Amino acid sequence: MSEIHHFLSYFTRHKLVKMCIICGATFIIAALIDAVFLLNVLNIFTNDFIDAAMLLRMTYESTLMFIGYAIFLLGMLSSTFSMLRDYKFKSNSKKLQIQFIVLSTFVVSFFIARTFVVLLSADINPACQLWVKGYRVHHFLFGIGLLVIGGWLGHIHCGRRLVTWIAAGLYGGGLGLVVDEFGLLLTFGDYWAIQSYIFFVLISLFLLVTLLFESYKVFSASCA
Repeated sequence: MSEIHHFLSYFTRHKLVKMCIICGATFIIAALIDAVFLLNVLNIFTNDFIDAAMLLRMTYESTLMFIGYAIFLLGMLSSTFSMLRDYKFKSNSKKLQIQFIVLSTFVVSFFIARTFVVLLSADINPACQLWVKGYRVHHFLFGIGLLVIGGWLGHIHCGRRLVTWIAAGLYGGGLGLVVDEFGLLLTFGDYWAIQSYIFFVLISLFLLVTLLFESYKVFSASCA
C-alpha cells in the first residue's frame, strides 16, 4: 500500500493535475446530485453549460458529467506526459509511450471531429460534405483507414521507435473518428445519438486504466 501511495503522490504532484481532478469530480458530482434530486438549481448559475448542452445535443446533466470527465482525462494525460519527460523513467517507458500516444490521439481526434461537425451545424457556416457518386463519405471511413494503416505499421515496424509512434498515433486517431460516429452507425443515421458519448467514455476509460497500470509498473520498476 505504501508503494501505491507513493505512486499516487508522485502522479498527482502538479497543481494542474490536482485542479483537473477536483474540477472534474465537482462537475460530475454536481450533475449527479442535480439529476437524482431534480433540483435544477445549477441551471441558474451555469448558462454556458446549458448552451454547451444544446450544441452537443445532450441533457444538461449529461453535458456537465461529460465536461467533468474530459477535464479529469486532461489531468491524467498531463501527469503521464510529465512522467514520460522524467529522465529516470525513460528506460522503462516504451509501452507507456505507446499507450499515451494512443489515448491522446484518440481523445484529440474525437473532439476535433465533434467540434468540426458542431461548427458546420451553425447557421453562419455552410454545410461541407463529401459526396462520391451519390454516397456521402462519413469520417468514420477515414477512421477505419487510419486503423488499418496504423495496425499494419505496428505489425511491421521492426523495432523502429518513430514508426511505432506513428502507428500508435494513427491507430488512436482512427479509433477516435470511428467512435465519434458510433451513434450514427448504431442508429442508422442519428449522428447526435448518446451512444457516441457513451462509447467514448467507455473506451477512453479502458485506455486510461491500462495507462495508469502501466505507469504504476514503470514507477515501481524505476524506484526498485
